[in-house]
Amino acid sequence: MAAPTLYILYNADGSVMGKLSYGYRKLTNKDKDKPTCAACDITHGGLSLDETQQWKAAKAQLVESGAVKDIKQFHRDELDHELETRKVD
Repeated sequence: MAAPTLYILYNADGSVMGKLSYGYRKLTNKDKDKPTCAACDITHGGLSLDETQQWKAAKAQLVESGAVKDIKQFHRDELDHELETRKVD
């Protein structure tokens, strides 16, 4: 069986305004109905614009080991229709 592709979806928009909005939400959010982004915490350590060294190493290890074929990362405003409507088995 072929290795799967790992999709990471950020609960934030990829634009400059989206990043600023996310930063504000992350710093001020006390509302459990409007969660911040767990993927952002894992891959960027929270509010950094750059991926952490740990995440870069983990991505390389996942691909090199064959655990995944590829890792694709999307902000919620970057999804195309095909990915938005894709069903996961």
